[in-house]
Amino acid sequence: MDLAQLWKNTQEELRVVLAPAVYQTFVVKTQLISLVDHQATIACTSSYLCDLNQKRYYQLFKNALDNQTKNSNSLHFVVQDIINPDTPSATSTPLFSYQPKVSTISFSNAGLHPRYTFDNLIVGNSNNFAYAAAQGILKNPGLSYNPFFLWGGVGVGKTHLMQAIGHELLKNNPDFKIKYFPAETFGNELITSLKGKSIAQFKNKYRQLDCILVDDVQFLAGKEYIQEEFFHTFNALHLAGKQIILTSDRKPSDIKDLEDRLVSRFMGGLTVDIQPPDLEMRSAIIQQKAQERGIDLTFEAVQFLADNLNSNIRDIEGKIQDISVITLAQNYKLVDVDFISHFLGNPGSPTSASFSSPSPKVNARHLISVCAKFFNLKTGELTGPSRKKDIANARHITAYLLLTELNLPLKEVGNLLGGRDHTSIMHARDKVTADLQTFPQLSQVINQIKNSL
Repeated sequence: MDLAQLWKNTQEELRVVLAPAVYQTFVVKTQLISLVDHQATIACTSSYLCDLNQKRYYQLFKNALDNQTKNSNSLHFVVQDIINPDTPSATSTPLFSYQPKVSTISFSNAGLHPRYTFDNLIVGNSNNFAYAAAQGILKNPGLSYNPFFLWGGVGVGKTHLMQAIGHELLKNNPDFKIKYFPAETFGNELITSLKGKSIAQFKNKYRQLDCILVDDVQFLAGKEYIQEEFFHTFNALHLAGKQIILTSDRKPSDIKDLEDRLVSRFMGGLTVDIQPPDLEMRSAIIQQKAQERGIDLTFEAVQFLADNLNSNIRDIEGKIQDISVITLAQNYKLVDVDFISHFLGNPGSPTSASFSSPSPKVNARHLISVCAKFFNLKTGELTGPSRKKDIANARHITAYLLLTELNLPLKEVGNLLGGRDHTSIMHARDKVTADLQTFPQLSQVINQIKNSL
């Protein structure tokens, strides 16, 4: 048996005994690179994985490998990029390939965020049932769990899971007509179509789809005419066997001023509650987000963060984002627990001083005004509908500062910047974060704005 097959069998044995979040984060990202005289060298993608696997999972790895080799082995974990043996070489020709049919344009037209895929989804106790149901939908779209209703608090991953299903459906069915949209967008487009006397085109747009992914359906509450049209759209798609996936911040029966017939239909399929992540899942999320931003965290630093960041995924992302900025500015190579302790606000530490909460005098309106003045724009231009490049760039930076300096929720930032949905604000945040790593001068711009607050 070659090393690749041996390690694949070892990983499959570990899959049985470990929680999904642990397996996905700490076992998948390893590879057996040598086994000589019962001395196994195992590659990990980061020093954090090396530390954790050595300290916490050593015996599990050893037992699984020993079972496969029928020998007693000693293990040595090293930091090294891993190579997926299943990845086809440049000269090989796959038996089946849908790639020519599926392009980034397809996902863009469907309204899907490129990062919201199953590859980036951490699975743990809080979302394991919802994840399993999603796999059932992928096997039989429109038949298994239809509608599929996800509910839970802010930042628990509802939108990510829903869009991941959309991505996978498009990969498996390139001709599928899929559309992600917030319920608020549905309502706004309905009103626009009524004003423009184009209601027939509006109905055709939504009722010809094969799958709809509707975010934040609690927005429909109290809007009688919008509920009426959504009810008929829902019925048309459901009767045609089309897949419907919905999210809300509460279960259907708890949404006030939502018509009983809609509540009944929303609960007619599978309704799943997603809870905030537990400690193990938070650790996995922290490590994943840190790796995405090129931050090397020690095992102790990850555990310290996971112990202290016990709210939701968006808050975790925000803190990792802040750490990314300061490590880039101060050229940190390895982030240890002392750095994290200072970062989270230990008194007298220079790091915490750099990231202390903004002055109570600073509020969202003032920050927006300062940004508008800095970019020589009117406040109305910054929060208005214009998509001119200079205005859009200024708006992205403003959104980033509202999130990082004032810790405002995505939805609130979207409302402040002209009623934009939370996915647009997420895109702005991610773009600025990425640009900070590529264009050092952007950090100077942001610091100038912050000094003016």
